[in-house]
Amino acid sequence: MGRSCTEIEEWVEEEIQRPIEEWEERAEERCRRRRCNWWCLCCNKWFCWIEIILVKVIKWVTEIVKTLVTRVVCTAVNTILDLLGALWELILSIPIIGGIIRTVFNWVVEIIWRIISFPEFLASLAGFRPRKKMYFGVIIPVINDRALMEEADIQPWVDTAIEIYDRTCNIDLRFTGFCRTRVEPPGGSISVNCGAEGFFADWWLDGSWFQFIQIGCKFQSNWRRAIGHGGEITVVIVNNIENAVGCSMSATHNYVTVQVPPGPFVDTVAHEIGHACLLGHVTSTDGNNLMDTGGRSTLLPVLDNVQISAVRTSRHCVYF
Repeated sequence: MGRSCTEIEEWVEEEIQRPIEEWEERAEERCRRRRCNWWCLCCNKWFCWIEIILVKVIKWVTEIVKTLVTRVVCTAVNTILDLLGALWELILSIPIIGGIIRTVFNWVVEIIWRIISFPEFLASLAGFRPRKKMYFGVIIPVINDRALMEEADIQPWVDTAIEIYDRTCNIDLRFTGFCRTRVEPPGGSISVNCGAEGFFADWWLDGSWFQFIQIGCKFQSNWRRAIGHGGEITVVIVNNIENAVGCSMSATHNYVTVQVPPGPFVDTVAHEIGHACLLGHVTSTDGNNLMDTGGRSTLLPVLDNVQISAVRTSRHCVYF
């Protein structure tokens, strides 16, 4: 079942079915405690049990509707949208042409969304920050039958990223899981340049490879990446990043890269997600900002007011 459908089902269970179940329990408890007036054949309890029957009927109807809407209709629609999204992603994985289209499309969507979200940016600066959510996952390449990293070694990076964005931005950073890909990278290994050379390399075979592995590994995010709003940020483990331990080309694409140890700090994934949301490097006086270059001086890095507002109005960060 698609990610959106799962969330709809969870919402129905939490906001509709659970209150109905609580109503049913209260009604049954009232009926059990109410004394029966035998002179009228317990007529004083009839309405009580009628209420219980009504609640059970509503509960049954709700379950049927939830099953039909979320598990049948929603799943079918979501699958079709993801297939269409995968087709669009395949076009974007074409070397040169697809790379240029991908770059222009992602930046245009980012700019449009920033304009639309400007009132929210101002509200966030003023401290109004309702709960939002953002998705990310990790792709682990398998080269010569050997994974570049094990999930257990990456998990601390994942947990730290979730904690930081929850604490600083009131964002529910949802981890969609690990995926191992056996699609061979160009040249048999993955070395990333995070400068101008890397930007243009993304238009060629390297970028096509990154784009292609997302289609299968993160299929349930295809349609969101295709429309450019609420798309999942993909963290790809690579062999080497020149002169860095992590790399992001900002809004240019939906993936960031982190190299295998030694190198990454526990908050590197969170740092690169910040870049994907248009945060640049800073030099804080205490080395405590998440976007400081090099290692942070604390296990609890922070973001300032403007940075928080910038993340919350990114195209990746949504309410629904």
